[in-house]
Amino acid sequence: MFGCSVFGMLIRAKGSAGIADPAPPPGQTGLKQQPPMRLELVPAARSSDTLIFAPTYNEKTTIGSLLDALLALANHCDVLIVDDNSIDGTVDVLTARAISEPRLRLIVRSGKLGIGSAHRFGWAHARAHGYARIVTMDADLSHDPADVPRLLAVLDAGADVAFASRFAPGGQLDYRGWRLFLSRSSNLVARWLLRLPITEYTTSLRAARLDRVPAGLTEDVPNEGYAFFLTCAVRFVRQGLRIVEIPIRFHDRKDGVSKISRVEIIRCMINLVRLAFQRDD
Repeated sequence: MFGCSVFGMLIRAKGSAGIADPAPPPGQTGLKQQPPMRLELVPAARSSDTLIFAPTYNEKTTIGSLLDALLALANHCDVLIVDDNSIDGTVDVLTARAISEPRLRLIVRSGKLGIGSAHRFGWAHARAHGYARIVTMDADLSHDPADVPRLLAVLDAGADVAFASRFAPGGQLDYRGWRLFLSRSSNLVARWLLRLPITEYTTSLRAARLDRVPAGLTEDVPNEGYAFFLTCAVRFVRQGLRIVEIPIRFHDRKDGVSKISRVEIIRCMINLVRLAFQRDD
């Protein structure tokens, strides 16, 4: 492993020995060990109290536009991208941008390790680096960057966690056919089984105040894939956190393909049933 400082940026390159999750705050346990990283470009100091996190895998056609929009927000947030070793040139785009943009942090992992594990890393990174708030979202532009300030405004108004909802009154979903059926039916079944006072269970567009979400509540979620989002939603409600939902328009991706597989759908269904009967999770 080698490390060097370039304009105050920590750089770890290919060949690094195992790099653990960011060190947890005092008293926090249970964060999982990460496999070796391919590349880590992290400025020495944060420039904001808010971190926007998005995972990527083969998002070359959208990542530039996403970063342009996020970095232009008046909220002046830092951005963390965790890439699972994309093979389409996404890493090249991100690396070039991270070297010249002090508010962008880039972690490239050694392989496709799962969207849930990437989000766990994002939460752990935010806590370890002293951020007050975190926003999580997709990188394919299905989530509108313009909704980020709306989520942060909800936190400023007193919410512990803010959910962007496709199914709250005023929400919209651009899916058609099978994907529309899957999204609507999965959320309806979740509402029926879990009986929780929320309308959205599976989207990743959320914001939270880190001092209100107990350490480990998200970082200890055992799901490596898309089931992570359902488990987090259930944990937030059962923890008694104040959750406020805002309606959004969810855009169908214009480029690339969906990363969710049939096996992942089955895992999500099993996780839903488990959560319905495991009331202490």
